[in-house]
Amino acid sequence: MILKYLNVKFKVYCPNLKQDSRIIRHHAFCICFLNLVRLRKYTFHIRLLWPLLALLLLCQSCVVQELDNTPYTQTDYYHKTVANLNALPAANQLGDTLKAGWAKVNITPPVGTPLAGYGKRCGMKYTTVHDSVWVRTFAFDNGSSQAYFVSLDMLIAPMSVAEVLEQEYKKAGIKPEQVYLAATHTHSSFGGWGKKLAGRIMAGKYKQQVVRQTARYIIQSIKMAQADLQIAKVGFGTANGAAFVMNRLTNSETNRDTTIRFLKFEKRTGEQAILCTFSAHPTILPSMEPILSGDYPNVLVHQLEQEVDFAAFSAGAVGSHSSVYSHGDSFESTEAVGKGLAAAILSAAAKTETAYTFKLQHNRIPLYLPEPHWRLGEHKRFAPGLFYTFFGRYDAYINRLQLGNTVLLGVPADYSGEFMPKLQAKAAQENKAVVVTGFNGSYLGYIIPDEHYSLKKYEARAMNFYGPTAGSYLTHLLLILLSK
Repeated sequence: MILKYLNVKFKVYCPNLKQDSRIIRHHAFCICFLNLVRLRKYTFHIRLLWPLLALLLLCQSCVVQELDNTPYTQTDYYHKTVANLNALPAANQLGDTLKAGWAKVNITPPVGTPLAGYGKRCGMKYTTVHDSVWVRTFAFDNGSSQAYFVSLDMLIAPMSVAEVLEQEYKKAGIKPEQVYLAATHTHSSFGGWGKKLAGRIMAGKYKQQVVRQTARYIIQSIKMAQADLQIAKVGFGTANGAAFVMNRLTNSETNRDTTIRFLKFEKRTGEQAILCTFSAHPTILPSMEPILSGDYPNVLVHQLEQEVDFAAFSAGAVGSHSSVYSHGDSFESTEAVGKGLAAAILSAAAKTETAYTFKLQHNRIPLYLPEPHWRLGEHKRFAPGLFYTFFGRYDAYINRLQLGNTVLLGVPADYSGEFMPKLQAKAAQENKAVVVTGFNGSYLGYIIPDEHYSLKKYEARAMNFYGPTAGSYLTHLLLILLSK
């Protein structure tokens, strides 16, 4: 999106260069920098940038490199990650009947905090709260293991928040691998958490107070859920959400994930809770209105809570999948989608059987990656150093949480719903059910099927950060985890 804009504007900065110049084609990043200085939120003295521009033009290898098409199975990063997977301990066969608890905490920052989700907002602050945003947490305990599922009404579980949490976990006596982070992926929640330039474009000016307060609220919700633990039955169910999702990358009617997946919990006291996921992007609301909202997921959970005691939602395999709605970019549409999904879930949940179980397992596996492949044309990429300067460099993980025979897999990406049939088939072979969620404390961009890498689409170009086989690589790892 940024590069498309810059190609139109390049003559403003380089009027004496021809449009088909190799220098222009290979150094769009330089132009990107010069355009960014025009943004009100990122004003620098332009004379300080000319030496940098000259240096980059002279050192092409520092700016542009060839794409690396090495098969991932022949790489060091693949072998290191698989070695970690193979070293995972066997499932603990000890434990008592599973206990579950749940809690939610309002995490809405003050009016005037930036919104997160669209770069064209340029750090726009919200002036109105349409509906508050929350952290919703489940705690699980079988006597020998404890784990926590945390869903944030945010674009992602931000890297800056995850960094603060690593310290907060120690204070609370929690191991990082016990916590499974997720997000609803609403594009109308708060920002203020991005440290690098790309994060500030997408989420506004960094605010340390917002980051630390969000981390404290997460810890508070974990402790509240711990205090709520009681013996509970668990059941897995699905519902049909085909009317509410489309594949925006290919417009295919068949290659889309239309399944609503949910876990149903029933305590001995009669209290019930539902944890659900779906693959449609929560991008219904207008991008340029300064209004805070959880989009359709907030409507969904509030509607579920008319019938059950507690509900939480997490974005599923949303990569390349958009919401379908008929009332325009409006709150009327979020109401229709949220209520429609809730009705489908409640109907299926009424027929979903639950049972006691002792199975509880949690893992957090380091995810080793290739060098970034932020693309420039068909066969080129920006140099990794430039990518890290713009986006930052963060550790990445895959989370695995097993409750009974249901396996939840958390990934740090917009992971495409087109991969779900392959994962479901593997899960069925293992007599398991599988749920995939995204945005678990890091971010790798869009993970799409390899065959779509050549498409001239946003998901395949601007937001595909790790090369032509990133989809096959990550899916291969998830398949291994399903057999553990």
